[in-house]
Amino acid sequence: MNAAPVSYADVNRIVLGALSRPGRRYWLVLALLAAGVAVGLACFAYQVKMGLGVAGISHPVGWGVYIATFVFWVGIAHSGTLISAILYLLRAHWRLPIYRSAEAMTVFAVMTAGLFPLIHLGRVWKFYYILPYPNQRHLWPNFNSPLVWDVMAIGTYFLVSSIFLFVGMLPDLAAVRDAATGLRRRVFTLLALGWRGCHGQYYHYGRSYLYFAAMATPLVISVHSVVSFDFAMALQPGWHSTIFAPYFVAGAIHSGLAMVITLLIPMRRLLGLEALVTTDHFENIAKVMLLTTGIVGYAYLVEPFIAWFSADVFEWSMITFRASGPYAPVFWLMTFLNVVVPLSLVWKRARRSLPWLFVMSLAVNAGMWLERVVIVVTATAHDFLPANWGLYFPTWIEIGILQGSLCLFVALFLLFVKHLPPVSIAELKAGLAAPEPKAPASKAAMSKPVRTLAGRLGAPGILGVFGNDRAAARAASLLQTAGFKAVELFAPFESHACREAMPMPPSPVRWWALAGGLAGLGLGLALPMWSDSIYGLDVGSKPHPSIPSFLIIAFELTVLLASLANLTGLAFYSLWRGRRVPAGVYDPRFSLDCFGLWAPCAATEQPRIQALLEASGAKEIHAHAG
Repeated sequence: MNAAPVSYADVNRIVLGALSRPGRRYWLVLALLAAGVAVGLACFAYQVKMGLGVAGISHPVGWGVYIATFVFWVGIAHSGTLISAILYLLRAHWRLPIYRSAEAMTVFAVMTAGLFPLIHLGRVWKFYYILPYPNQRHLWPNFNSPLVWDVMAIGTYFLVSSIFLFVGMLPDLAAVRDAATGLRRRVFTLLALGWRGCHGQYYHYGRSYLYFAAMATPLVISVHSVVSFDFAMALQPGWHSTIFAPYFVAGAIHSGLAMVITLLIPMRRLLGLEALVTTDHFENIAKVMLLTTGIVGYAYLVEPFIAWFSADVFEWSMITFRASGPYAPVFWLMTFLNVVVPLSLVWKRARRSLPWLFVMSLAVNAGMWLERVVIVVTATAHDFLPANWGLYFPTWIEIGILQGSLCLFVALFLLFVKHLPPVSIAELKAGLAAPEPKAPASKAAMSKPVRTLAGRLGAPGILGVFGNDRAAARAASLLQTAGFKAVELFAPFESHACREAMPMPPSPVRWWALAGGLAGLGLGLALPMWSDSIYGLDVGSKPHPSIPSFLIIAFELTVLLASLANLTGLAFYSLWRGRRVPAGVYDPRFSLDCFGLWAPCAATEQPRIQALLEASGAKEIHAHAG
């Protein structure tokens, strides 16, 4: 049964309560995860000392568990952007309690994924050779290579996802700041970038967040498509297929949604978030998973059909090898876990059963990892010439590093949900009806005087405190109609009523994003074309210069620089807008359940403004003579 409706103050209490001092069980789990990470590091150190030969990879299988796990973690990262960006553009309100954790999962999954190309490299200290910088060795990345595309795509996705996560937390960081004390308050004051919940700040924030979502949506599709090009651009049987891009994207979302369920179900219970993250939210995730199950199952059927219909003997030999060769048990287990098990979600009872959803998500996570192993290993183990055929099995070194990556991912997620808001406070409040503050706690808070007003303001004015956004919006309209234009409204979330009452011109943040995007487009085309004109390296007999290949680099840099410029513009206008209001006006209750309206005015005009505020339903009125 779903929880009863909550108020604004309840949202703060529940979410901030989840950030309370952790107990012994939390530190015990973290210690166990740290031990798992230590085992992974020890295995990696042993590999560095002894060489890559301690792994199972050898001729003809040059890619093994490391690359399969890399593709798996990149896929896990996709659901965060799907839930936070795509569903935001579609105005799917059920995303509100879950998208923050999904975004954090995205960042940590990309961080974990980025380790595996370095682990697979062997000589990890040479990783900087792939970076584009002038050097005396005449080494320069070949921008026609899909492996370079990977570096650009994964790097861009990590930075943009991190920025997107940080921007979405700005109002919530201010809420934590207002409730914290001591060192913690100073840290969150720095992180909040001067956020005070001003109407102008929310306006620029809303525009900036929309631009981030618009840029992240094509980015999430491009990233795993680029990862699929690592395989599809090769001539290897089982890899060289145009279906790989949509196939990889659908599988990535499928596995990512499963990981969201895997993490959210225990997090909901352990942090006491049952009132915010309800069974309805899990049912909606399950419905999306049912869609991705159909797409993945369709891809599993289309792949052998293409091999049969093309009459390519090598392709068909690869398909039969997967289904009946030494790796057949892995192939059929993969199919069962990824398609048959999640098809149970057609029944509503299964979609609303949290124990079953948890078991199903674990099965899909395991199945999607096996899928990556099947794709990576079987194609190289069974290529064109029988003389090149061979089998691959992972060693204990690879298994140790694999479990270390899993422990690292879970540990990072645990640290996040216990130290930063795991659920969006501001957006949850915006999704609620506008209730009056609950009694008796809120009424007691409303009766407290605003101590920061006395003697700290440098300008005369009057502050009205309201219990809901409709009353504050009504007061703002009355004041502006009466000729008081320089008013500022404070709110715990971006209110539609306040936005209608105080319209603003188009946000200049859009020009920052546009300028950054154009700069990224120019750099993304100039850098590879210039390097190609000097070094002229070929991969796959692509021409000089290969404009289609270079467009991938241009797209990634366009999104990256546009996102950085968008963040810079938001930070500038957020800090600038916050400094327009005297520090003593802001009250911590404005990030809890109250709304404030500050009207700078002469002392002679204060009685008139006070009358308008009283007529609008102000709970408190505080005047300052300057």
